[in-house]
Amino acid sequence: MACDSPRPRPYTSLSMYRILMLSGLLAMTSCNFHGYNAAKAGPAYPFNLHTSTTADIQVFRDVTHITLVNSTATAWGPSQLWVNQRFSRSIEGLTAGQTLSLDLNSFWDEDGESYPAGGFLSSRPSMPVRLIEIAPMNDTPMVGFLAIPAAGEH
Repeated sequence: MACDSPRPRPYTSLSMYRILMLSGLLAMTSCNFHGYNAAKAGPAYPFNLHTSTTADIQVFRDVTHITLVNSTATAWGPSQLWVNQRFSRSIEGLTAGQTLSLDLNSFWDEDGESYPAGGFLSSRPSMPVRLIEIAPMNDTPMVGFLAIPAAGEH
C-alpha cells in the first residue's frame, strides 16, 4: 500500500535556524561575566604594612589558579593574601610545608572587581601575577612571596 502524502520532515530549515540562533545567543550571554560584585568588595590595600621582606614561599600560576608552596618552617595564622597590591582574599592560614591552591577568581579589590584571571571563555584579558603578599590579621608588616612567572610571561 503506497502512501500518497510525503513523510513529514522532523525539522524544517526554519526551525533549525531558530534552534541555532537561540543556542548561539545563550552561549554568548552565559560567557559574559563582567567580574563586578559590590557585595564582595574587599579591603583597601594596606600601604602602611608594605615591606620589602620576602619569604621563600613560591607561588605558581596555572591559568586561573595559583599554588603556594610553603617549603619553610614558618607558619601563618589567619591572614589576608594580596595579589598585585590590589586584589585580596582571606585564608585560614598557611602552615609549614603546606601547599595551598587558590582560584584567582576568589580575589576581589576594594571596588568589587574580581581578579582578571583569564581562561578559555573569559571576556577579560588575563592579568599576570607579579606580587604576592601575606598580611597577618594582627596588623604586623606584610611578607612577600616569590611569584614564579607562568610560561610565556615576562
